[in-house]
Amino acid sequence: MDGCDSTAVQAFAGRFLDDVSGGMTSVLCALGDRLGLFRALADGGPAGSAELAARAGLDERPVREWLLGLSSAGYLDVVRHTGEDPTDEDPVFSLSPEHAAVLARDDSPFFLGGAAGLVPALAGMLEPVAETFRSGGGVPQEAYPEALYRTMWRMSASWLGTLLLPQWIPAVDGLAGRLADGGRVAHLGSGGGHALVLIAGAFPRARCTGYDRLRLHVDRARREAADAGVADRVEFVHGDAADLLPGTGDHALVLALDVLHDAPDPAAALRAVRAALADDGVLLLLESAGAERAADNQGAAAALLYGASVLYSVPVSLAAKGRAPGMLGLPAGELRALCAGAGLRSVRQLPPPTPLNALYAIRP
Repeated sequence: MDGCDSTAVQAFAGRFLDDVSGGMTSVLCALGDRLGLFRALADGGPAGSAELAARAGLDERPVREWLLGLSSAGYLDVVRHTGEDPTDEDPVFSLSPEHAAVLARDDSPFFLGGAAGLVPALAGMLEPVAETFRSGGGVPQEAYPEALYRTMWRMSASWLGTLLLPQWIPAVDGLAGRLADGGRVAHLGSGGGHALVLIAGAFPRARCTGYDRLRLHVDRARREAADAGVADRVEFVHGDAADLLPGTGDHALVLALDVLHDAPDPAAALRAVRAALADDGVLLLLESAGAERAADNQGAAAALLYGASVLYSVPVSLAAKGRAPGMLGLPAGELRALCAGAGLRSVRQLPPPTPLNALYAIRP
């Protein structure tokens, strides 16, 4: 090929194959998570394919191929072979404690295994998303599979359980006291409802209302509140918080956790928050950690977030006639400007919960 550096071409071809391999590996991880294979291997210790299949109640043959695939990717270790013959093809596999913390232990602060489920759920939307490139339209939230939202619920429950009550609320001076005294709480884009259920359980006098544009989320949140015995003090409302949040100026806390970039109008949502907040209230806002210049977002984390943005965030916002900033479209500078325009002038960045996110305590 004229003008091509063959060494560079070969290097990039290797990189491309690595990326495709990573996609396959993530799908294998989604399977392992869904079928309980990681948990069975972590709980029961090293196993061959027959033993692991028996533990998980599965057929041996696909389990063997799954083990070999994730062993080849370096996720599992081959600890020994079952026979003395050097050609023995019945290896025993193990999952290290470090890998188990990420892949198998839902209660681990490092657990990310559920995130693999995003890949097949979003990849299944390739055709509708491709059509948005042609038509300029969007894809409504209701068109996405429930499996995607189940993955989101599980992921958010994992990090909320380890961060919201132990770290985030104590990081805001006086907030725990306000909630204990019966402070009012609102959650924009309340999803599966876990955040408000946790707050209601810890602060029985707090009055909590969640708002979400997706009926599936609202129904799930109401079930979770009922199961937790807090439905008498937690309400979930179907609709856009920008339209429904009461401008009463008495809320102690408003939550917007990784949802503002999906809002049809982020500025309008922030204005509604300001009208709802008491003068000493606070907005806890979680957003993707992006660079001020979009082209400066580089590397694996940015590629992951841009992929999710192309397949979900931008189509969903466009379908709601929104401005579609995308998952990395609200960096700190842009966010501060939006907050100032809404009358939210104190923006304090808290320690980030993950390398992918930024957390802010925002006050009038």
